[in-house]
Amino acid sequence: MIKGWIGDVADRTSGSSISSSPLSLGFILLSLVVIYTASTFPEEGTLGPGFFPMLISVGIIVFAAIDLLNETETELEMTELDFRSPAVVLGLLVAYVFLMPITGFLVGSMLFLPVFLYYSNIRSKPTLIALSIGLPILLFYIFGRIFLVRLPEGIIPFSRLLPRLPLGVMF
Repeated sequence: MIKGWIGDVADRTSGSSISSSPLSLGFILLSLVVIYTASTFPEEGTLGPGFFPMLISVGIIVFAAIDLLNETETELEMTELDFRSPAVVLGLLVAYVFLMPITGFLVGSMLFLPVFLYYSNIRSKPTLIALSIGLPILLFYIFGRIFLVRLPEGIIPFSRLLPRLPLGVMF
């Protein structure tokens, strides 16, 4: 039964179905890169820092493969899409990642978020300030202090100025 299903899928899958879903193919390739990169993370117990990126990437690969093998026509026409906004967001993300070793996670995120939020048409100054400062600090405490994931500190380690949580009581 499974052998027959695989044969049917292989018969239906052709070069045209793959060429009609370049986004799915791109997601699969990106997920493979993420899995490879996450596999180089240091092992720290059974659920190390690479576990969740790998888990999410496997999920993306499964759904992208289903999309590739599914021959239903979508109403999305790739030629009508404006790729300028995704290209700007991708450029911001690439700059954020490349500047991360210099700025560190905390400062880099505090610099990246207001630009990204402003580009996303969030113009409220209290919202921009609250999200740009509060979200990196919250993520720093969640990942850096609770999950013990080493986040980049940058040239000047501002994260060491933050108070420690009394986690000894919890664990």
